[in-house]
Amino acid sequence: MNQDLLVAIRQIIREEISGIKADVAELKTDVTELKTDVTELKTDVSELKTDVAAMKPQLFENTQLLKSLLANSEAHGAKLDQLDNRVARLEGSKQRQDKLADEFYHHRHRIIIETEKPESKAG
Repeated sequence: MNQDLLVAIRQIIREEISGIKADVAELKTDVTELKTDVTELKTDVSELKTDVAAMKPQLFENTQLLKSLLANSEAHGAKLDQLDNRVARLEGSKQRQDKLADEFYHHRHRIIIETEKPESKAG
């Protein structure tokens, strides 16, 4: 009976060990896949770092260009304001000139010529 008991226990242990061996093999496969995924992630991160490093100078240049364009835009805005003021002054001058020309055109004088003696007709 002791022998039969030992055989039964061995059988149970073998079955348990075979299940554990299958689990360990599956874990090894999972770990291998994880290692592959991590390697791919490292490659992707390395490529991203390279891309970002390449974009930094372009980003700096673009920022400088935008600052320059903004400054030019502000300067042009100031010049446009000056031009608007000049045009307004010219329009005011033109209106005053038109008014004076209109008054000059419609201006009338009455001329009276007086003499001391009326001229008579000899007859």
